[in-house]
Amino acid sequence: MSADEFEGLPGAAVSLLKGGVGKSTIALNIADRLAARGHETVLLDLDKDGHMTTQLGYDDAYDRDANLGDALIDGGDPEDLLIETDFGVHLLPSSNELENVETRLKDERFADVKLRRNVVDPLIQNGYDYVIIDAAGGRGKLSDNALIAVQRVIIPLIPRAGSINGLNKMIERQISPIRQNIGLDILAVTPNMIRETMGQRNEHRTLVENLNREFGSFVPEYARVDPEVFDALDDSGRTIDSIPKPGIRERTAISRAFKQGMPVSEFDEDCDQIPNFDHLADLVEEHSHA
Repeated sequence: MSADEFEGLPGAAVSLLKGGVGKSTIALNIADRLAARGHETVLLDLDKDGHMTTQLGYDDAYDRDANLGDALIDGGDPEDLLIETDFGVHLLPSSNELENVETRLKDERFADVKLRRNVVDPLIQNGYDYVIIDAAGGRGKLSDNALIAVQRVIIPLIPRAGSINGLNKMIERQISPIRQNIGLDILAVTPNMIRETMGQRNEHRTLVENLNREFGSFVPEYARVDPEVFDALDDSGRTIDSIPKPGIRERTAISRAFKQGMPVSEFDEDCDQIPNFDHLADLVEEHSHA
């Protein structure tokens, strides 16, 4: 692979080398916001457990014979696998065969570009505007394929011990090696499931503060806090006008919508976090056509 040979295809992967951080929820809601703007958007579930696929109510698709491996390895038409959801997003479902697909990829030539060449590129060539990938939770051929296919990644982190360490490991073990061969943009590192304000020292503040101090250029606008604000919060002699509430906030509407198989805009169009998903969709649009 060479940097000259590859340019990112329109879209982004939502990825972190661990589960339980809200990747599927964020991928679903970004895809929804792009579709709401009139874009033909494919939501690709690359998680071997098929969390997104089953949560959206397509258990039959997860277990069907025709699956992503037919396109990814055998060259079948990926458009034949798409499902039109009720909210305007085209779902390319996960499969119970993805574990075997990952094993087969280890023996394939040019294995890391299979998803790009055999799935994402044909979909874009056939008129779809964006592909949003819910990447696998651990390091492997499928996870690498997700990043190489679109060359843009959005990384969610939740307020839990080790989150920043997990980000550093992903950059060291996966992103940096890929960047040695092709371009790969980190569109955003977004705090997710934030409950608390920044007024007290706890895991919520630690995550947001460390991200802003150490990775400020990757923090989306809705999560940015001037480090001076944190200094002021710890200085009893200083006051600030308001205590910030950054990041994607934990909202019952978001979790209930996902449990019912829909983006939050379909469940509660007034949810105050929809503008944050719109901002992530803005980043996908801007960087896909820079």
